[in-house]
Amino acid sequence: MDGWMRPEQEQMAQYAEAFYGLAGLFQRLPCQRERLGEEDLRVLFEDVRERACIKCRKEKDCWGDAYFSNCKVLYECLQEMEHSGSFSPEQEQYLRKNCGRPGELSLALRAGYEEARNNLLWSNRMLEQRQAAGEQIYQTAKLLRQTAQSFADASGAEQRVAKKLRRELQYLNVELDDIRAFARETDKTEYYLTVHAANRSPLSGGMIWKEYLASRLGKRPQVVSARSVAEALSDSCGENMRPAPDCRAGVTDAPAIFHFVPDTNFQLFCGVSRVTKTGELVSGDNFTLLQKDNGKVVMSLADGMGSGVEANRESEKVIELLEQFLEAGFPQESAVRLINSCMLLQNGSQTFSTIDLCMLDLYNAKCDMIKFGAAATFLINEKEIEVIRSGALPPGVMQQSDYESLHRTLKSGASIVMMTDGVSDALPGENREQAMAELIIRTKTRNAQEYARRLMERVYLLQERQARDDMTILIGTIFEKT
Repeated sequence: MDGWMRPEQEQMAQYAEAFYGLAGLFQRLPCQRERLGEEDLRVLFEDVRERACIKCRKEKDCWGDAYFSNCKVLYECLQEMEHSGSFSPEQEQYLRKNCGRPGELSLALRAGYEEARNNLLWSNRMLEQRQAAGEQIYQTAKLLRQTAQSFADASGAEQRVAKKLRRELQYLNVELDDIRAFARETDKTEYYLTVHAANRSPLSGGMIWKEYLASRLGKRPQVVSARSVAEALSDSCGENMRPAPDCRAGVTDAPAIFHFVPDTNFQLFCGVSRVTKTGELVSGDNFTLLQKDNGKVVMSLADGMGSGVEANRESEKVIELLEQFLEAGFPQESAVRLINSCMLLQNGSQTFSTIDLCMLDLYNAKCDMIKFGAAATFLINEKEIEVIRSGALPPGVMQQSDYESLHRTLKSGASIVMMTDGVSDALPGENREQAMAELIIRTKTRNAQEYARRLMERVYLLQERQARDDMTILIGTIFEKT
């Protein structure tokens, strides 16, 4: 980055460059191989020679002048064995005719091939894990660079707003100690204000008359709320601001940091309904509803493979990682790639969990969906219903993040219906998605929680109240603020 940088911005940029350099080391690691290489074959043939030929009277002839021609025959035998599982009749006849110990050679070749293939699989697995670690480091570097740039983009806003804001806060008997602006990826600027209640005399003009009278009568002055400070900030910056979800409630004598974000144009109402598989104590499904400071709301479902405690543990792990990455500021696509690499690094039990993620921007009603092996999602936009499917494998199966990403813009009153496969598989007939779409339309209400409850009740009744699998329905309905 060119030009002068604030100390925290410069430090963040240095961290980013260091992580980018470390990620580059991982990217230069050897690639995974699908087949045995020349060195693997050389070691394999030497192993076959040690096992089968060392005591044979033809050993010097076969591994001397006829070395290359015999290696070609062995290579063709390996190809046939990989393709069909055994040698061809012609190859077996050739070995019986030209080899002094054909039975021992065949057994040694099979054993050597299995060992070489296992070594190749383990080598690829190690490379997968190293590449997964490299992906985590790269995404961390990317986030650090974005954060450093956000400080730079917001530096002008601090100077522009601070002078006017100090005047506005004087009417509330509040003093501004510091102001920090932070530009999110949404082009919306957040503010962190360090303020405290002032202790001025009425002669200085700093205390309003009502508070002065209250102090003279022995009554405690009314505490200035964070919402009042937000109104003063809105007047100063020219944008409608509100306290962030993590913001303090009121200003006291002690200096404290208050977090304010631009108010959104839309609001989301969510509902969830769950049924555990009959005979199980816990559900293998997990979900999250996460409201971020940047005006985005995350709805996500994770469906663990199978049911019961193990499935619950796996889906819970995925949801926790997702919450941590998103709360840290990682974009959703980076978050799912990081989860995929984490599952690759630790997935020795070969249990998996799907990811169904929907992120709604409450400023513009844009909806970003990522499906990672998940069941179909139903999007009801006015009178139209869209079925969003996924053919991707769950995270942790493949090194490359084979997820599907879609983008839609919603209208006021639109609903997103997310579900695990236990719900969709509960419907009878072959065209279950069409049947589910019709059921969703017939059940739709404006109350998201009631919507989820009614829909689950109808699905549960279709199974005669005997759930064959864990079932979870997560519904979000978006409305424009008036």
